[in-house]
Amino acid sequence: MAVIISILSDQLIPNVLFIKQWANKTDRHVFITTAEMESENKMKSVVLAGALSIDYTSIIKLIVDANTPSLILENLKIFQWPDDEKYIVNITGGNKIMSQMVSLYFSKYETANIYYWPIERDFIEQLHPVIKSIKIEKNITLNLETYFKAQGYSLTRSNKLSYPFEKANFILKSVLDAGTPELVEEITLAKSEQYLASDKEYLTGKWFEEWTYFMLKETFKIKDEFIAFNIKLKSIYTHRKIENDNELDIAFIYKNKLYVWELKVLNSRSLKGNSIGNVIYKISSVTQSLGLQATSIVLILAPFGTSKLRKDYITDVTKLMRIKKVFSLEDLINKVQFISEIKKMIQYEQ
Repeated sequence: MAVIISILSDQLIPNVLFIKQWANKTDRHVFITTAEMESENKMKSVVLAGALSIDYTSIIKLIVDANTPSLILENLKIFQWPDDEKYIVNITGGNKIMSQMVSLYFSKYETANIYYWPIERDFIEQLHPVIKSIKIEKNITLNLETYFKAQGYSLTRSNKLSYPFEKANFILKSVLDAGTPELVEEITLAKSEQYLASDKEYLTGKWFEEWTYFMLKETFKIKDEFIAFNIKLKSIYTHRKIENDNELDIAFIYKNKLYVWELKVLNSRSLKGNSIGNVIYKISSVTQSLGLQATSIVLILAPFGTSKLRKDYITDVTKLMRIKKVFSLEDLINKVQFISEIKKMIQYEQ
């Protein structure tokens, strides 16, 4: 049995992965945190315990002053740390001062092992009692539910298509043949106020969401627990009586990184306004609360054309909003190239 020492910050995914990598069921947990991290609108100890399915009442929570080295050491000394206890110390989280002081403090214990693990690497760096790199042996994979729990969200999601994929694929082919959605009769009729059939929502845009979801799922062989569409997120911090706080069209996890897709079916006339910008701003605002590793991708089913002004605008706003890529109708014409670009973005390995 060991004591797992974790330093908490806004980004909890590294803590989740480390604990899943090292901890046994009998291990005890100490969360080194701050008053800010434990405030009502963050509650990081509660969030981390929930993401790991650990009983929150069994955790020892040590609150320190994040920016004063001497006070951090004093806070650590207050707790009675037995000399013969085995300590597994993860200094990946927190700010630099916290990680340095925690490392300094526990380096005096012969039974302490101190580690640093950037999650994009498949090696953990051991800093004490000896310096060495340790190859990751466990294949730790986070599913959507665990990932969102670590961000402080519960979720509802869909994995079942409204109609067989062939229906959505046929509509997409019709759009690509016509060159724009407004020339496809099914879509145009469904958008009219007089159209009241049960498939109205599907024909006006949901079909495209389901087409993209199924294409990604099948192309990259993603299991249901790692991908979904029509995702509704509810923050554990909210006191509002609402169904959800945020919605995502599609999200999937690959190599423990989150990829969020925003989809929109637009006609050519809509592109003359700020429709593209609105789509980009929407997904950017949502993904800001989903961690530094969250990658945003936009797919707009409309012809962007050759306008240099429009291309420059998209390039500028994409960089400003930290969007990985904005795809258009033209990108879907060459499906092989489209999929190839996605493979590069997610660093897909067959």
